[in-house]
Amino acid sequence: MKTNQFFKGSIVIGDPCYFVNSEEDWQKCELGKQMDRLGFTDFLYVEYPDDPQIVVDNDNKIIGGICQDSCAIVVVYLNELEKYNPNYSEAFFSDKNRTIIENYEGEVGFKTVPVNVDGEDDEDTVIFGNGNVAFHSCYEEDL
Repeated sequence: MKTNQFFKGSIVIGDPCYFVNSEEDWQKCELGKQMDRLGFTDFLYVEYPDDPQIVVDNDNKIIGGICQDSCAIVVVYLNELEKYNPNYSEAFFSDKNRTIIENYEGEVGFKTVPVNVDGEDDEDTVIFGNGNVAFHSCYEEDL
């Protein structure tokens, strides 16, 4: 599985279950793992079992959110999402459920980091971008 992907264009980060048009398409794209089967070119699939997070730039300014119901997040081009599902914005229910970064150029990747929650060892998934906009995901209470 790829851990990073280069993008040049406006991108959307979000759970594919929010915008995939039908159960047939959901199966066709293998629950987001094969977004190319729905017409998406460059994409990044991330297994994401974490609670909702925010996405911040290097100044810790909130630029979006990430929420998932399917334990997955994808990064896709905004123009391809608009073509596939013109009502994609409604499908996300809230701006807190997705992040849009306009005119992005650079790598987007993810990593898992060890955390300790209430004395229990666990892992969090962090999505990050190294490009003309530097960003990463985190929990709002961690700012």
